[in-house]
Amino acid sequence: MRRAVAIAGITILVSAMGPVLAPAAGAKTTVAFQFTVKYTSGVPASKPCDHFQCGEGTVVGFGDATSTVELTSVSGPIAGTTSCFLVTVDETITLTSDGSTLRLEEDGTACLPGNSITAPFPLPVDADGTFTVKRGTGVFQGAKGSGTFECTMAAGDQQHCAFSGTLTLP
Repeated sequence: MRRAVAIAGITILVSAMGPVLAPAAGAKTTVAFQFTVKYTSGVPASKPCDHFQCGEGTVVGFGDATSTVELTSVSGPIAGTTSCFLVTVDETITLTSDGSTLRLEEDGTACLPGNSITAPFPLPVDADGTFTVKRGTGVFQGAKGSGTFECTMAAGDQQHCAFSGTLTLP
């Protein structure tokens, strides 16, 4: 009986403190954002997708995802180089579990090693840069964030990228 009274007392105390312990309305949560992805390109010979690139990967803490990339600008070559270019893309990451999306704007430098600039597409490319979260839906609704990425594309139609940064959720 004494144990039942003690448990009931703790339950009442925790229930009364619930409003004190609950996060304030409008509180935001900032989490580490990590996304690793393997892309294929919209190369006419293989045409795996109707976008510049399509990929499959994992958003740590959120699960498996697909990705589509649209090339928005290319300029260069960068002064002092013959094979490095400034590139901007829009990327949409979609969680396979519930369809939530996260749209990133990415700015970076893409370099073609050696004499690969003369090779037929797809060709080896190394790229790195920064990303900014533009908008989200579902679990990413109202998300903000930024970070960096690094990509390597071997000769052939395989590119691997790793994104790292922060994501702030409402």
